[in-house]
Amino acid sequence: MSTNREPQKKAFQFLLEKCNTQQLFTVNEFKTATGWSEESFKTYRSKQFKNLLIPMDEDRFRVSFAFRRFGTWQKFRDSVVTQNRRLTREYKRDVHENVVVFEFFMPLRNEEYLRDALDGLFYKDSLRFRLKALPEEELHEQAPVLAGENDENYLNRICDWLSHKFIGYSISHVSGRFRSGSLKTREEAIQDAASKTHKYLVDETTAVVRFIFPCTDQNPLREMTSIEANQREVIQKEAMRIRWFFHQLFVGSVLEIVSGEDEIWLLETGMSNQLHIYTAEDEE
Repeated sequence: MSTNREPQKKAFQFLLEKCNTQQLFTVNEFKTATGWSEESFKTYRSKQFKNLLIPMDEDRFRVSFAFRRFGTWQKFRDSVVTQNRRLTREYKRDVHENVVVFEFFMPLRNEEYLRDALDGLFYKDSLRFRLKALPEEELHEQAPVLAGENDENYLNRICDWLSHKFIGYSISHVSGRFRSGSLKTREEAIQDAASKTHKYLVDETTAVVRFIFPCTDQNPLREMTSIEANQREVIQKEAMRIRWFFHQLFVGSVLEIVSGEDEIWLLETGMSNQLHIYTAEDEE
């Protein structure tokens, strides 16, 4: 392949313009802009531009938005011209109509401790220890032991199920303002502030921790019975199972690690919409 970069620079300018305008173009227009022959165009297209040129009809193309990753000549030269690799990936869509979404709301100061507690659930050994600490009768109700199944295989089966459900979580930060204490008049609030008793309105950054669990009718934890043959019923049972494990493993970890908060809010949306409020109990 020729080391002359001038045609590649012309190709870059042509593709940059077409990417910005999303204007369709023909092979002849591309060849004219670069000065490439038909053979050269085919070579470069198969080796370098295969993932950047999207066919729209028999003779016209558009430039993929992936080209924006190579918006300068240097990036284009280093990533496209000098390498023969796949620049984009194909995606297939799976639609999950039934999901359970949990969102924790808590002050930002707890984020580091929260991450440490939740990150432990990414590891199989930690997860197995947590499962062993759960009430055995309740655990067996959610995931019955199969005939001839020993403890090792039983825990491994639950871990495999959890690994497909719990892939990760996301954390976002939101700014808010809250009233501390009971409702007061403006004059009472000013007096409290002047006496430095406490702030009436508090500005606080909140960490929102989000978990998303798709629900399907495929359940390796329980053998399907004739009563559960109705798909909707199976999905509802799956959602209840997800809630149980989430509260036992995730909520339990959060409540253990977070301290000094009067309330912790957990919002559930998706198949069920409800707000769980965990209020600190006064010590006797």
